Amino acid sequence: MLAASLFAAACGTDSYLIPSGELARLAHTPPERRGQHVRVVQEVIETDVPSAPPVGPQTQVVVVPYVEIDGSVRTTSRGPHPAGHGGFGRFGHISGKGSDGKSAAIAVLVFAATALLTAAVIEGTRFDGYAELHPMHPVHLIGKDGELDVLPLAWLDDATLAWTDKAVIRASEGPWHPLERAPLDRRGLTYAMFGGVGSLRSAAGDLALGPAWTVQLGGYPTQELGIVASVFFGWRDNRYNATLFETRTTAEVQYLPVQLGLLHGGLYGGVGVAHRFEDAIRLADDRVIAGDETSLALDGGAMLQLDINTRIALTGRLGIAYAHGEQMHNALIGFSVF
Repeated sequence: MLAASLFAAACGTDSYLIPSGELARLAHTPPERRGQHVRVVQEVIETDVPSAPPVGPQTQVVVVPYVEIDGSVRTTSRGPHPAGHGGFGRFGHISGKGSDGKSAAIAVLVFAATALLTAAVIEGTRFDGYAELHPMHPVHLIGKDGELDVLPLAWLDDATLAWTDKAVIRASEGPWHPLERAPLDRRGLTYAMFGGVGSLRSAAGDLALGPAWTVQLGGYPTQELGIVASVFFGWRDNRYNATLFETRTTAEVQYLPVQLGLLHGGLYGGVGVAHRFEDAIRLADDRVIAGDETSLALDGGAMLQLDINTRIALTGRLGIAYAHGEQMHNALIGFSVF
């Protein structure tokens, strides 16, 4: 799947979606100026529409009236159509839920990293920004009823918009000049993965650093506000050379209202459940037990994002977590794909 996705991303597609908001803006722009700065999003899977005869730089801009058909809002044109193991003192090798959890977490993280790489290559490779087109560039329209039509960019109007469900253009069907990518746009689905270090509290009471990871999936209803499901994994060896494994599953809210050029900043906070699995703890009577515990988890902290392109950001997090009656900290960095 990864190889196929990378190949598809590298090759790219010839079709570009015109967002509905951009389509509405274009319909109210003078026809002869509509192609100057058009927002387009390259499709991952090309929309299957019939080819249209291409236009050239010298194609004349023609504006014709629109005619309603059978009283519907669909319009058409008349005239010409352009186209962790180790010893434990005298107790020897120790394994249990802690080491099992660590092994499972590593497998999950490998899968998550593969998915992140695939998504990052696809989203980072495809063009999402602004292009200069000829005003007569063919626009392929898919109606709410599933019907297909093709009209020049200069012929779009409000009636066409009311009928249209999706509008795409093909770069090969006219002069095509990419201008610039759009700035970071978080709206919609998001997927992220971060790695770093975190302090983990043993059931024996000691606090020490270990590898820490977070995987997130969710969405941003607005540019600044996001809601994600977050899974944290962390582990280290405790004082007895046995594995301490911690996982926290939380629902998290992210808010990034600050922007200074390419740098964005804000806060996050979440609530959920924490599980600690610790393979061995020595008691006062020299007995060895497991240090397993489940508790409420609260976390929060600061976020910084560096705008890489329209769909990808480098994200850093400094956080505090409260679980098992103790406070812990983490510092993570990774990528967010939108």
